[in-house]
Amino acid sequence: MTTGCKALGRRVGGVVAILLALGPAVIATAPAAEAAYVPSAATVAAYEARVIYRINDVRARYGRRRLASVTCPDWYAERWAPYLAQSGYFYHRSMYPILRGCHATVAAENLARGNISADWAFVLWMRSPGHRKNIMDGRLNRIGVAAVYVRGQWTVVANFTRT
Repeated sequence: MTTGCKALGRRVGGVVAILLALGPAVIATAPAAEAAYVPSAATVAAYEARVIYRINDVRARYGRRRLASVTCPDWYAERWAPYLAQSGYFYHRSMYPILRGCHATVAAENLARGNISADWAFVLWMRSPGHRKNIMDGRLNRIGVAAVYVRGQWTVVANFTRT
């Protein structure tokens, strides 16, 4: 999400509402036998790559430039996703450290959580006006995505920047 406290609060609440409104088929928890599942590094990398692919595919279809997958926003995503997954918290952090750390002029963040595929995370974002706006924002040109699987659900963080 782009910075702005009031808008941020509404958008975070909207994500939770969207996830809940879609029902148990989308956010069902894994059966007890699957709770111990730990995806391989290749599975996690494929999940993250699929999220980026879907974002860049829709941007290209609407005449937006593709986002470059780069180290700086990815570094922030790779630290935020495990924190959210392990702590159980689910909220957007301030974008100011990303703006400063990545020497960016614009920064935004999308979050997703649930027993969902990379494709479903993308679909949920596209159904949310705030998340869709981040994905389609023509000012943004870089992306970093982190996906962490803990207790039967994925926590996904996508950080977008413009440098």
